[in-house]
Amino acid sequence: MAGKDKVSLNVAPGEAVGVVAAQSIGEPGTQMILRSFHAAGISSLITTKGLPRIIEIVDARKRPKFPMMYVTLQSSIAKKYENVRAVWREIEEVKVSSVLKSFSEDLRAQTMTLELDKEKLTSYEITPRFVASRLEKIPGASVSQDENAIKVKIKREDMKSTRTAFVDVRDASIKGVPGIPKALVQQEADGRFYITTAGSNIAGVMEIEGVDKTHVYSNDIFEVMRVYGIEAARNLIAHELYDTMSDEGFTVSFRHPSLVADTMTHVGTIKSIGRHGVAGEKESVFARAAYEETVKHFTNAGVFGEKDMLRGVAENILIGKQISVGTGMVKLAIKKDDLKNVKAKE
Repeated sequence: MAGKDKVSLNVAPGEAVGVVAAQSIGEPGTQMILRSFHAAGISSLITTKGLPRIIEIVDARKRPKFPMMYVTLQSSIAKKYENVRAVWREIEEVKVSSVLKSFSEDLRAQTMTLELDKEKLTSYEITPRFVASRLEKIPGASVSQDENAIKVKIKREDMKSTRTAFVDVRDASIKGVPGIPKALVQQEADGRFYITTAGSNIAGVMEIEGVDKTHVYSNDIFEVMRVYGIEAARNLIAHELYDTMSDEGFTVSFRHPSLVADTMTHVGTIKSIGRHGVAGEKESVFARAAYEETVKHFTNAGVFGEKDMLRGVAENILIGKQISVGTGMVKLAIKKDDLKNVKAKE
């Protein structure tokens, strides 16, 4: 297992690695609460950094609150700003609403008039005709253009569906990768440019010419799993946990978030740390009941005749039995003859 720190990764047999990992992540988490939620005057500026981001990861949220990507460009164009800017134009999604100055609707005539903003069209380097050509692809829509105004007529059965269609027209994507409302060109210290995005769509970005397909980074764990596989998602979980704590100024050995990532992904999909995931799917009845929903687990165990073999830590603590951790793993035996000799000496 490769780690980011220089500490030896050798683990003594019987060491309670789960408890140590929980303590190593949980203790900094209490400090993050103080820094994040108790800081006067900045509560409105809290984003998914610090503890909220850690909770988002270990809860295995299907979609992060603030998805983002780092898009690396091919080495042949990475230092050429104009080429990078051309890639940026292909990535950032432009909707009809992004270039609108005003609009009007006539529900009876089922027509909608769009007045386009010249400055916004220039900034996105698109023309009114380009916008009209995209709107023509909407089923049942007839489009006519007059300078910076576009008139759209959509045939629908009733007024409600017409109104819904008009909303869809304003939300229609005319350029860029769906799901990426904002993209920004940034430069590294060595002069190379890269693109950061608000929103994540790995598959869509990888189709754009000039993008280095092997170096597209997203903080969306489930999307990474869908595109790159479970091992990539496991690495992302471990590094996101480690980097989040490092950004807050805490020094944590990489082995601890790595163990959490292994636990969440070892079954081939991503499981949350909680009653709907890892803790709620343990083999032991006592271990499940000790976490949450105690009555439910005991009731189900009684109804279905489940057995608890008492192999884990939590269940043995509950019944007062020695746990198989540390010296508890050692089983000593003595020969009868040797025992007789010991008693004889006493």
